[in-house]
Formats: sequence, C-alpha cells, structure tokens
Amino acid sequence: MCERLSVINSSFVTIVLTCLVSFSFAAPTKPNVVLLVSDDQGWGDVGYHGGEMSTPNLDQLAKDGMELNRFYAYPICSPTRTSLLTGHISMRHDIFSPIPANLTIPHDEQLMNQAFKEAGYTTMTAGKWHLGMTHVRDLPINRGFDHTYGSLRAGPDFWTHGRGEQKDWARNGKTVFENGYVTDLFGNEISRLIRDRDPSKPFFSYVAFTAPHTPLQAPQEYVDKYAHIENGERRIYCAMVEILDVAIGNILKAIDDEGIRDNTIVIFFSDNGPTTVGDSSGFRGQKGLVYEGGTRMPAIIRWPGKIPAGVRSEQPMVVYDLFPTFVEALDLKTNLNTPFDGESLWDVLKTGGKRERKTDMVIGNGTSYSVHSGDYKLVHSNINRNTPNSPPELVELFKIYDDPKETTNVADTHQDVVEKIMANNVVFADMVRNAPFREGRRGRAARIARGDGGPGGRPGVGTAGGQGEGRVASGGRLGGPAAGGRTAGGRPGGGAGAPAGPPIARDTDGNIIHLHESLPRG
Repeated sequence: MCERLSVINSSFVTIVLTCLVSFSFAAPTKPNVVLLVSDDQGWGDVGYHGGEMSTPNLDQLAKDGMELNRFYAYPICSPTRTSLLTGHISMRHDIFSPIPANLTIPHDEQLMNQAFKEAGYTTMTAGKWHLGMTHVRDLPINRGFDHTYGSLRAGPDFWTHGRGEQKDWARNGKTVFENGYVTDLFGNEISRLIRDRDPSKPFFSYVAFTAPHTPLQAPQEYVDKYAHIENGERRIYCAMVEILDVAIGNILKAIDDEGIRDNTIVIFFSDNGPTTVGDSSGFRGQKGLVYEGGTRMPAIIRWPGKIPAGVRSEQPMVVYDLFPTFVEALDLKTNLNTPFDGESLWDVLKTGGKRERKTDMVIGNGTSYSVHSGDYKLVHSNINRNTPNSPPELVELFKIYDDPKETTNVADTHQDVVEKIMANNVVFADMVRNAPFREGRRGRAARIARGDGGPGGRPGVGTAGGQGEGRVASGGRLGGPAAGGRTAGGRPGGGAGAPAGPPIARDTDGNIIHLHESLPRG
C-alpha cells in the first residue's frame, strides 16, 4: 500500500512539475519593444500623409496603432539618436551635429537598451550606429546590445556597404562580407533574430534604417515605378522609401508569424526632416533647421489592447520622452547619473488624450535652438559665438497651433512670452552659444560667409545632403552616373567616384583594415 502511495505521489509531483514548466514557457513575457527609425524622411514622405510613394505597411500600422501627430526629433541624426537612447536633450552631451570623430555617446549614462537588458530583455540593433567610434568600447556590441548589425558611420553605400574600398559593415563587431541592398538586409536581420529568439525572454529591437538618406540608390525596378516623377533624384528617393516600407513589413510579419503582435510595442518615426529631395508638406525648413520641417516627424505607436487604434494623437511629444515613457509603462528600473529631461506620456498614450506638458520641448543644432512651450514656439537663431561670419542673431515666436507653417513672427507683440521662455531655458541657450564650430566638408565656411542655410540653420545645412555629408545625383554619387559608374538606380557599374575621405588603414601586407577592426583596443 505504501509503495502504491509512493508511486501515486511521485506521479502527481511529476505531473505538477510538468504543468509548472509548461506554464512557465506559455506564460506571456513582458512586452517586446521594436523601434523603427528612418533617416531623412519628411512629413509628406509616407502614404498616410498623402505621399506619392507606396507605403502600405506604414499606412496599415497607422490604422492599427496611434498616429503621433505632434512628435518631434532633432533636425540632425546623431542628436536625435543620443536623445532617444539617453532620455536627455542632446546638447547636454556636446552633441549638436553628426557626431565628430573625437566624440562618442557618453559611457557614464545608462542607455535605453541597457535598461532593457538589465530588465532581462534580449537586446538587438540593426542599422547605422553613428554615435561614436573612438575606440572598440564604443561599438554598439559593447554598449548593451546582445546582437548588432550594420554600419558605424552615416550613409554607407547601399550596395557595397562602405565608403570606397573600406567596409563599414559588421555583425557583432566583426566585419562581414555579403551581398545585398542594405535596407533589405536590415529588415531580414531583425526578422531572423525575432524568429530565432529565446521565446522565454522579451526582446528590445532598435532598427536604425539608413533609408532614405544619401547616397540616393535603389534597385532599378523600384525606380522605374516612379518614372512619372520628373525629378530623377526624387524618383530614387521614392523608391528608397518604398523599399524601406517593404523591410518594415517583413519585420511586422515576423512579429505576426510568431504570434506576439498583442505583446509587442512598435514605434516608427524619422530621425530628422528631409533634404531638398524629400517632402516637408509645406512646413518651414528641412534637415538641419529647427523649424517644423526639420523637426516635426511622421510617427506611429502600436500596442494592441493597450493603446487606442486608429487615433491621431495631438499630444506634443519629443524623442527624449520615449525612454521615461517606457520606464513607467513597463516598470523598468533605471540607474541614471543625470535625471531625464523628457517626461513620461504613458498616461495620455493609453487613453489617446492630450494634456499640458510638464516640461518644455527643447531642440537644438550647432547655432540655434527652439522651445515648444504651451501654445508657443520660440526659435532663437545664429547665437553660436564660435561661428565666423554668422548672420545676425534672430528671435522668432510663433503661435504654433494657429500657425504651424511658422509664417508670422509675433515676438515683438509678445515680449513677455519671449522673456519667460528664454529665462527658463537659458542653460540650453548657453550650450548652443558655446558649441564648437565644425567647418565640415565641402567648404562649409564659404557657405557661412555667403549666409547659406537661412536663419536657424547649422552652417551648410539645407543643401541636398545636409551637413555636407550627402551624395546626390541620379546615379547615387556626387557628379552623377558618369562619375560613380552607376545606373539610374545607383547599382554599382564599375569605375571610381567615391568621395574623398581619411586614408584607408592597411596592414603590413597592404591589406585593408576595415572600419570595425581599425578602432583602438585595449
């Protein structure tokens, strides 16, 4: 009898343990998070805003989620990425422009992905890093990501994955040699990682696409779909946005195929406004400028059952609000040396409502800054004391809800508002005022002397490439197909034409040392 009871008890324990193990694998994890960030995509460069390019996946995402109609980023890439990952105004970290070779995103601040990793998430990124490469410790694989893939610098060639002979293309910190169009490869990599993940752990994915940033390159079959567009550069740009949408669709399909749609937060936005080839939908300014065309971004958030679907939110939100919003919504623990500049907006996201912000929204570049405060937007331009031949200092105030195109400066009639906003944000004005001058490539100083770029802009910004980085021509290289040896869609066709850059590092046998392996170690 005792032996029989022992067998029964043993069987019962086995059944209970089996059920517990099964439950542990079946139990839902914390919500997954996927950030989809495009590069130089304008307000009007999505189908759901009337864009002429095909973006069915983003259009559907806007229907299934919430359109963030007043989402703001910095007008330049590295500052937006810094603010996204730190929850700080980028000027706090001396990042005003595309990050120079002697700077990196700070190591003494907890990054968003590190907070997720410490909360038990698998962390992954694909795309461009563009947040520092002074040392191997600056590689994203050493900054709290479990899986990394892509480039360190801005604007790698979409086909050759580098600049000239040197590759800027790596997986987990090691150069990889593979064929393919980079937008496709980013989408494929994240889709694979989602499917191959450990399902018992949640994941955080930061996908920093390089499209539709220059060089303007796309497969010819996509370019041909926009043959009705007269401007050849615009045709390629539209094709790049469509391919971006396809890659995003592949990632969304992987989420659906894994049955985790309801437990995954998806956010899409552009990192800054477009160059002249993009569409700002009539908003003033473009990439590099702190006016609406450079800072007001197409953006969407989807979390089924938690965030209302099919809603257009009018809540003002800036990129550095995302980190504190995740902290509240997902109960993340933080270990911050510097308090957040952003504020959590989880209370309004989950209802679809709108409320007064507790903090101003401050956005800057190397010469100017803007402040959204209540019903007003202040733009304070040309204040960098280190800029030679700077245009006259300019203060503008706009009733931004009544005048979203920023056509009427009301500073003279609302001096009390101007003084209050400036007094509340003097620390950030001083950061811009004392920012180092970056001459950059292609004779930026000469453009400053001519006054190009307009009020509020970083010198040299506002040309098609922004910040002097871009390469624009119907063939995807400066100078056109003849110079770059490319077809109209930018596919390699032989020949030279890569822009001049720093000398390529080589080993003692004369072999090229590629970018990831060339960084100092130790």
